[in-house]
Amino acid sequence: ESWGCDFEAEVAVIVDDCEAGISAAEAKKRIRLVMLVNDVSLRNLIPAELEKGFGFFQSKPSSAFSPVAVTPDSLGDAWRDGKLHLPM
Repeated sequence: ESWGCDFEAEVAVIVDDCEAGISAAEAKKRIRLVMLVNDVSLRNLIPAELEKGFGFFQSKPSSAFSPVAVTPDSLGDAWRDGKLHLPM
């Protein structure tokens, strides 16, 4: 509890190979699969880690991914402009 554990529902995308510096428009074309992820953050550890300049190390433990991934096409009208338009 003192670490400030926080769970966030997020949408994850799995992309095909992308070269460094790819544009957002081109990256959208490379999305192959969509899935849910339970992103875990330890909010009370984040400030001290960011002060050190190394980014997240202990404050972002492993996340849990859904057991199923779907193609954007299978989402129909709920997938547009590279985003999922459904309630979490």
